[in-house]
Amino acid sequence: MNSNTSQVDLSVIVPVCERTRDTVALYQEYKEYLNSIKENVEFIFVVGATAYGRIGAELEKVNREDEQMSVIVMSRDFGEATAIKVGISEVNGDLILILPPYKQVETESLGKLFDGLENSDIALGKRWPRLDGAGNQLQTKAFNFLLRKLSKQDYTDIGCGIRLVKAEALSEINLYGDQHRFLPLLAHEVGYSSSEVELPQAPEDAHSRIYKPWVYFQRLLDLITIIFLTQFNKKPLRFFGLIGSANIIIGMLGLLYLGFERLFLDTGLADRPLLVLFSLFFVLGFQLLAIGLVGEIIVFTHAGDKKEYRIRKIVN
Repeated sequence: MNSNTSQVDLSVIVPVCERTRDTVALYQEYKEYLNSIKENVEFIFVVGATAYGRIGAELEKVNREDEQMSVIVMSRDFGEATAIKVGISEVNGDLILILPPYKQVETESLGKLFDGLENSDIALGKRWPRLDGAGNQLQTKAFNFLLRKLSKQDYTDIGCGIRLVKAEALSEINLYGDQHRFLPLLAHEVGYSSSEVELPQAPEDAHSRIYKPWVYFQRLLDLITIIFLTQFNKKPLRFFGLIGSANIIIGMLGLLYLGFERLFLDTGLADRPLLVLFSLFFVLGFQLLAIGLVGEIIVFTHAGDKKEYRIRKIVN
């Protein structure tokens, strides 16, 4: 992050990785509105290689004529989280607004985000009322339901890409892969708070979003990963121990049952697949426990190198 923060009131990061058709026109809309509520606004466009091939020439043309815009071109497609991280390293303001390169909410409602920072460190955009179809809303509700159950945090539209964040919060969060969706969870892990702000959904965002099956599977894996990283990264034995213990119990009960049948009911074991299955459960349980113990050793060994807390302020 650059040190010249006094000259910029708001830094806007736009990660350009997909849906680039209206990005340049939307920039003019973003710029006109944000300039009306803030004096000094900078825009940082971080563009992936594929997206640059589509709109690179247009962005560079605007960039040559507009001192408010900076364009950073990535060598390849690293993902939206990495693009945001690169943008964070170049900002000059104490407030960072992350906006998608496509229109998700009505632009004139973005000012409500600043009210959301009064009692929190991150203001999350929540598209409401929703204009898209029942299928899209069902996907959103299902994903957020899983998120609430697994993380114990109540977010209702974590898929919205609009976030207003205090720069100090982003400086302590390590983003990579597709973790940008889980920014509030990562912030909560290090002690920062977030709040949702209702913003009217734009009609342009109300199209049908039905993805290929592997995309849903990938997002489920991302969700499991972020839950592990935020809840069990310092106590891996609890995660692996819970699953391992369940496997050991299942395997042990199954083997005891088969042993009972062999000893008292004179039932043979040689041709029974259940013997192999319960044995695998039993062995797998101990392997998972061993992985958890190795994880605990690694965490313990490197615990001195990690900052486990943050100081909001010191009052003398």
